[in-house]
Amino acid sequence: MPTVEDVAGSLDAVMGVKAVFGRSGAAVMCFGSHGDENAKDKGHFSLARRTAEKAIERPFLISIGGGDDVPPELRGRVLELLRITGVFGETKAFVSDEAYVTRLQRWPVAVVTSEVYEIVGEPLLIEDLHFPDRKILANAYDGIRSDESELERLWDALRSAPVRRRWEICPLPGFRDPGRVQMFSTLYPKVSAQSSEGKKIWKEQQVLERDKGLARAAKAANREANGGRLVCEACALSNVREGLFDAHHLDPLACGIRQSRVDDFAILCPTCHRWAHLFGPDKLQPLSIPELRNVRTGGSR
Repeated sequence: MPTVEDVAGSLDAVMGVKAVFGRSGAAVMCFGSHGDENAKDKGHFSLARRTAEKAIERPFLISIGGGDDVPPELRGRVLELLRITGVFGETKAFVSDEAYVTRLQRWPVAVVTSEVYEIVGEPLLIEDLHFPDRKILANAYDGIRSDESELERLWDALRSAPVRRRWEICPLPGFRDPGRVQMFSTLYPKVSAQSSEGKKIWKEQQVLERDKGLARAAKAANREANGGRLVCEACALSNVREGLFDAHHLDPLACGIRQSRVDDFAILCPTCHRWAHLFGPDKLQPLSIPELRNVRTGGSR
């Protein structure tokens, strides 16, 4: 299982901490308006814009339970490590679930997250990480707190903590991180699978999946876990021959900038690999392994 340091690399990649009311329910980090929400003036987007600008150089953010709306059991818990993109705008442009949009109405602007990791065990700041208090959350309720001394202490406490990717939290279908700061009020940046640009990106993703070093390491991990045989993680086809299996990238590189690791891959037989991509919502969002497993072992699509 990767650690905080494996994912973020170093403290230099972490912009700060944010107090949140709970675990992520969508691929956004939301903020209140500091302007005229109806006029959508510069102040309205200011907190989201500043966060998007910081994300270009320091893309990772650590969320901690805090604020009036956080349930008691999550207060002071370090919840998630999130990768923030440079895309910001109105929350409703990035969240498709109407009920969740209603829940987030106090925070009408947002930045899009491209990766969300659960910090395993969700350690408490005071009881588990031995902070004397929750001062690190001061000024982290409205914006991002980036006090370097407090952040360095948190990094030292968390760098070896295991993290687990929350694959169920992903941007809307077709979302592509442009790698720069961009504002979107009602639409979000996406690639159409029918466009010439979409075809080019799909080709790039196919090349990535054949990365020999990562594919080899992912297959070796699968073999070790299965007594010397490779096993398809969807249909359970098993064989000792490596050429019968593909290393499937769970999160296509075409969705935006990231550094891939062995745990970002699943080992699939060629048939399951094709099903994952052909029956996903679009070519940038393949079926998840649980969805694929259900379809390939008795479900229907």
